Amino acid sequence: PLRTTSFPGNRGPRTSMNCPAPVLILETAKQPGYWQCDVGCSGRSNWVEFQWPFSAILEQAFCLGWPSVDFRRGGNDYRVTLGQCHRRLQEACKGEPCDAEQVNQQTNAKRPVRRWPSASAKGHWEATQLQKAQQNWVNWTNADWAWLLDVDGPDPPSVPTPPRRRYALESCSKDAFWPPLLQRWPNEKLIAAAHPKGERCNFALKRLLPTRTDGDVAAGQEWSAVKNFWQQSGKGTELLAAFRVQNRGLIEAFCAQHKVMKARLSEDFSDGQRRDLGVQLLWHGTRSVQGLLDICRDGFDRARAQTCVYGKGCYFATSAGYSDRYACDVRLPRSADHLLHPQVRAVFLAAVLVGECVVGSNNMYPPPQKPHSLSGERYENTCDRLPNPSIFVTYKDQQALPLYIMLYKP
Repeated sequence: PLRTTSFPGNRGPRTSMNCPAPVLILETAKQPGYWQCDVGCSGRSNWVEFQWPFSAILEQAFCLGWPSVDFRRGGNDYRVTLGQCHRRLQEACKGEPCDAEQVNQQTNAKRPVRRWPSASAKGHWEATQLQKAQQNWVNWTNADWAWLLDVDGPDPPSVPTPPRRRYALESCSKDAFWPPLLQRWPNEKLIAAAHPKGERCNFALKRLLPTRTDGDVAAGQEWSAVKNFWQQSGKGTELLAAFRVQNRGLIEAFCAQHKVMKARLSEDFSDGQRRDLGVQLLWHGTRSVQGLLDICRDGFDRARAQTCVYGKGCYFATSAGYSDRYACDVRLPRSADHLLHPQVRAVFLAAVLVGECVVGSNNMYPPPQKPHSLSGERYENTCDRLPNPSIFVTYKDQQALPLYIMLYKP
């Protein structure tokens, strides 16, 4: 027997055998609507089809113009709230999906629901959206300040073209303690990073590539310097591209931390020797693209440290091959032909303040006091071995600065 379904506002139940004449006559009347529910979680959609008889129940309510419909499935009672009658007709005639919402009456859990005029209309609409998305991605991949990591998919960017916003930066990176690579950083004509999904970007971004067609000589020279540094890193794979990251807040905090640590190293020591504070360019891997974005925005956070063999802090390596163990895979837009590769990975090149080091131990925090410090100052870093450490640990969030995101073949 056919299922009995109650419609809010009706006098008792009706069945599909006793339907009154439809209020709406759709262009797709010869095809049943195609209904889906989003059962995804953790921010990722997973649209699944409503099977019969539930799809027939929803379609009947839709065509009758009812505002909602109730049904029971799997021991739970559900209500699907539909859109306004006139809006449904407009969307259906355009071949667009009609949005609705399903509510579990017992748990109040809500899930998005959508109705397509037909399964073929769904396929046509998705093909059209994909074409639009690909065109929009072309605009974004042509902008060297656009964040392009792990944003590929059927949905287009939030805006067709990336917003171009100037980014002001002071010239503290010209101070003598900076490595030569960073002293040549530009401080003018910077552009704030733009995220295709509209996420917060409080830093300037510049994409560097092996070949350029815009005549940017300085960018070409910077790419050569970065590539040479990569070739010396010990990874031994091809560097595809690099993103220069300039976050004024993090740069200012790094400069201030350098001043504080240098002052502490000028203290009197029992051996009468003066200590130096250096800036080393080291590698850091993070396991997710969201982690890459978070570090660009807010810097390295020692509170997120997990494996703390040499101390509870942020870890940096002299070898990119070692940091690759903790690096993440990234996806790039299909329109980024110059970057397309079956697999692409990303790792940070960072500037790290390195003072006096001591070999660390598991979960050590804070670093131990220096036995030769008359004022009881603590070591600036711990490491894996002495001499010639290959892993450095920092204990101040401002002690390291993200410089470049390197994209490379595994």
